[in-house]
Amino acid sequence: MAYCINCGGEIAPDARFCKHCGKALEHGGQPNENTGNTYQRQNEEQEQNVTPSLEVEQHNDPQVEQASNETNGNQNRKKMNKKSKIILFSTAALIILLIGVYAVGNTMTSPKHVLDEFQSAIEEEDAGKLASLLTTDDDELEITEESVKGMIALYNAKQNEFKVVLNHLEYQADGEVDQLGTYALDFQKDGKKFLLFDDYEITVNPVYFEVATNYKDTKIIVGDEVVATADKDNAQLEIGPFLPGEHTIRATLYAGFFNLEREETTVGDPNFPAYVDLYLDGDMVTFDLGMKGYDELSSINLFVNGVDTGVDIAKQDQVGPLLIDGSMNVSFEAELPWGTVRTNDQPLTERYMEFNLGDSDEFKQQIQDILVTYNEEFGEVYSTANPDALTTAIPDLKDRIVEEAAYNLENDIMYDGAFHGMDFYQDSFTLEKSYEGFWELTVDTITYYEEAIYEKGTDAELEQVEDETRYVLAYDQQQETWAVRGIDYAGSMEEDRMERVTVEEPVFHTSDKGKEKE
Repeated sequence: MAYCINCGGEIAPDARFCKHCGKALEHGGQPNENTGNTYQRQNEEQEQNVTPSLEVEQHNDPQVEQASNETNGNQNRKKMNKKSKIILFSTAALIILLIGVYAVGNTMTSPKHVLDEFQSAIEEEDAGKLASLLTTDDDELEITEESVKGMIALYNAKQNEFKVVLNHLEYQADGEVDQLGTYALDFQKDGKKFLLFDDYEITVNPVYFEVATNYKDTKIIVGDEVVATADKDNAQLEIGPFLPGEHTIRATLYAGFFNLEREETTVGDPNFPAYVDLYLDGDMVTFDLGMKGYDELSSINLFVNGVDTGVDIAKQDQVGPLLIDGSMNVSFEAELPWGTVRTNDQPLTERYMEFNLGDSDEFKQQIQDILVTYNEEFGEVYSTANPDALTTAIPDLKDRIVEEAAYNLENDIMYDGAFHGMDFYQDSFTLEKSYEGFWELTVDTITYYEEAIYEKGTDAELEQVEDETRYVLAYDQQQETWAVRGIDYAGSMEEDRMERVTVEEPVFHTSDKGKEKE
């Protein structure tokens, strides 16, 4: 690279004229870097010697003035080098950028932008955005995505309330002080952001609830959090703070074997705590032990909805709180002389409840088998007067049947008959302890058989019989078995509660032949 000996500007090695000052290059440019510096020193010395004369000449000679102007223009062009241009353009770009940033920042922090973001967060159900827009002065109030969902649900469900809140916020955004703290939300200016822009925020005014419940130790739950526990019966508790919006508040009482629950969905108001009635619908239930002689048992375990409560109603006959609306089922288990009996479930519908230990499917099946056997044996003993044929009746009843059968045979009164089956009324298996001190069971049935009772030597015509019969059975502790004690008329029976047992191959008995025939 070469340099002009006149102005010191960079030129090509084979250039004939300087592109900076226009001078002819008779001897070519200087090839070394010191040329510029040499020219500068020479030029400074020349300027010191000729400056006064040049000034005089310039005033007098227009050509000299024109040359001087051309020289100054060349010098200015020399000074606007590449580095200067970069600095100039960078400064301009920075100024433009700062203006743009300010404009964007001013827009992003404007009241209108904040309110638009709030409105879109509600309408789009964007819990994350909404949580980021809200703030509170209450240190105990936590604003999270989960906690703002109630506000979103409320304002989307009740558009009129949402419009009221938006109008209130817009009014405050215009600079008016509009009843701070009386609405769910307030719009307020909060200093500066980045030292340049006004900072605006939407402040949440917390809400509280006054909860009433009737049982001690009842837990009050909001979401998944236990927020209070009743320390006495008929308690009133203030809970909060919460964000405005819909809240589901639940009361639950663990009674040792089940949960008694109630829940209400309500909306809070910043002006006063909303009242929430969470009285549980449980009642203390008394179980009757004396009516059927169960008070003499050593223990009776109570089951609720299939779960052993651990409560022995033989020692504690009042239990609760329990639901008596039919949604809760109870059953009982007791140790009886013939074994352990567990009753079927039955709905709880009364505060004072009688129960029946005979209402057990397993126990009912045992009794049904005994009664079917009794009726099959009856035909045998009544046609033969054989006492050994009857094993399912107590001695007193057996003796009466055998005596009557023997009398008929002695007087040529014949019996023909066959037992076909029985309908058992399932709600009639009633077990109680009698005043005589033994266990007794009554069962209502419809007994199906055919029979004919006639004088010997006459024609027999069989009659189809449907006999509504109540059987009374007693437990023989010595024989450790149930036996028929008596027969009576049945009470009213419901058809849809009958269970039929059919004898597949009935045995026909006749005293005329003195033997069985098919």
